[in-house]
Amino acid sequence: MSETKQKIGAGHAKAMMRQGAKEIAQVLPAFPAHGIQPVEEPGLAGNLTPQEVAHDKGAYEAMLGRYSSRGEQERQMERGE
Repeated sequence: MSETKQKIGAGHAKAMMRQGAKEIAQVLPAFPAHGIQPVEEPGLAGNLTPQEVAHDKGAYEAMLGRYSSRGEQERQMERGE
């Protein structure tokens, strides 16, 4: 009977340290100073969904088209056409 029993909760502090290390490992990549960035879920606040990006791209291209046609009209006026 040389077997010794550990008290209940004897490994609690070590388990807390392991859990804390895992949590820190998950949080640290979120800071920009680190090279690894977490994969962000589309649709969260500040992250556009692919549909929103496509919609905004169409609006942007339409705006560029209006500017280019207006620039072409101004060039024609300068040339006296």
